[in-house]
Amino acid sequence: MEKLCKNCGERMVVKPSQYERKKFCSRKCKGEYHSKNPEAFQHLRKSLLVKCTNCDESLIRKPSAVFKTNFCNRKCKQQHQQRVASQINQHLKQQVSKKCLTCGKDFTVIKSRASTAKFCSRKCLGKENGRRGEQAYKKRILISCTNCGLEFEKKPSVIKKWNFCNQECMALYYSESQAFSGENSPTWQGGDIDYYGPNWWEQRRKARERDNYTCHDCGVTEAYYGQELSVHHIVPFREFHGDWEEANKLSNLISLCEYPCHRKRHSKDYH
Repeated sequence: MEKLCKNCGERMVVKPSQYERKKFCSRKCKGEYHSKNPEAFQHLRKSLLVKCTNCDESLIRKPSAVFKTNFCNRKCKQQHQQRVASQINQHLKQQVSKKCLTCGKDFTVIKSRASTAKFCSRKCLGKENGRRGEQAYKKRILISCTNCGLEFEKKPSVIKKWNFCNQECMALYYSESQAFSGENSPTWQGGDIDYYGPNWWEQRRKARERDNYTCHDCGVTEAYYGQELSVHHIVPFREFHGDWEEANKLSNLISLCEYPCHRKRHSKDYH
């Protein structure tokens, strides 16, 4: 169906279902018509007419921007606040009397702090905290350092099987007693394996040659690294239960630099 544009008067083709509501041939024509005839669209505006609380000047505001008090600018807002200052924040003037728990003097606070205010000043609060700290400190127990035997105080809640006066004593005791070494370590898997079978050195050389003397993970070469690369068992040698022929197959070997790539591989296995 054909229809004339309401703005430019040109003919336009419209669907039958849009014949009644389509009035313009383009967005440009629609915008131009709105600019020329703003009064024709006043019924679509949702803005409200309100008055400035301070100077009674009329303002046009969106419904979401209309409040109990509305102002045309900051100056009007400041003038209004200065005029009614004695009528606002009255709850802050309602004060109650309290007695300081440290010095016993009477002091006043706003009503909302009646249940929480306990001290008249920071000085009194500090004295009370010091008193409570002394009481808590007296609950400590005198114990001996597991390494050097030096006596020191400790809270009952943090006393353990081994207690140390400082980190140096702790490190020295762990080192000498091997408390977390070997079989005592949660990552212990039976110790290092020194012998990988009679073909190990030959397979090791073939693996490095196959990998072009380059680390599989980071890509560093032996020439740049300055030493031979390590050869790593993808499936750990231990899991073959002595079958060195299967364990040392080239498909189970890759070349890695010792640090950090080879160590990273083992840390993943262990942890």
